[in-house]
Amino acid sequence: MINHEFICGEPNFPVTVTLMQPAAIADFHNQPRRPLVILLPGGGYRFYSDRENEIVAFQYLAQGFTVAVVQYRLITAPPVLPTALIQLGMVVAEFHRHAADYGISSDHILLAGFSAGGHLAALYADLWPLLGWDCHVATTDLKIDALALAYPVIGLRLGWPTDEATRAAITANWPAHEADQLVTSQNPPTFIWTTADDETVPAVNTECYTAALRQNRVSVTSKIYPHGPHGLSLARAVTAFPREFDPTLGERFIRPDVAKWFTNEMAWLGELWHLDEFWLNQG
Repeated sequence: MINHEFICGEPNFPVTVTLMQPAAIADFHNQPRRPLVILLPGGGYRFYSDRENEIVAFQYLAQGFTVAVVQYRLITAPPVLPTALIQLGMVVAEFHRHAADYGISSDHILLAGFSAGGHLAALYADLWPLLGWDCHVATTDLKIDALALAYPVIGLRLGWPTDEATRAAITANWPAHEADQLVTSQNPPTFIWTTADDETVPAVNTECYTAALRQNRVSVTSKIYPHGPHGLSLARAVTAFPREFDPTLGERFIRPDVAKWFTNEMAWLGELWHLDEFWLNQG
């Protein structure tokens, strides 16, 4: 695996990107163009959750994808918006403009966000056609081809955050922060999931975004699992809290029914992008 970190963007909006790429299979005698996942971990805009970071990236790497993890603006340097959107736009543009250098297919870009990272991802999926001026790039360089959201924050009016100080640190005077109200027909096909009894980011977030996508005739696959706490990540023991952390908490994060989300997402993406043909036609 190739793994390196670089700084992307302009001096006023620098953003750190960790790029991970599987090594080419020597028997094939070629260097394939890989689909790209731009990954936004959650963490309430306060930190980047390790449970939704490298360990999730490894799942995509095992499918042959290149993964770029983006360290977007946090509320430790408020406000988050619109800076985080501009940072993300410059990352997307970097991969569009230098796709050959990175060995990626620039028309196979998946933006994947968890929790608060899902909020930023959803906003970007709504607003990318309008960000060219702010990012100083052509609008075509900002396009993403698919969106995947896991227990995302969608509207800051929909249950998270619960305090005005956090809301202000995210938005300041930036008005475009209710992602379900900003959907247009230019949104990319979307895969979204959550749990019905998520205690931190209520399922109404996913319901509202799904409804907005359908109203705008955007293809969406939505799944609300019956049970599971917020922040399930892979919903397997490897991403559950150990007993040393809390004697009983970990078991709640092992949900075999929810753990199918990644397989389901890959099946959705495989159909959307005809991935069997994509890989067979490499060379």
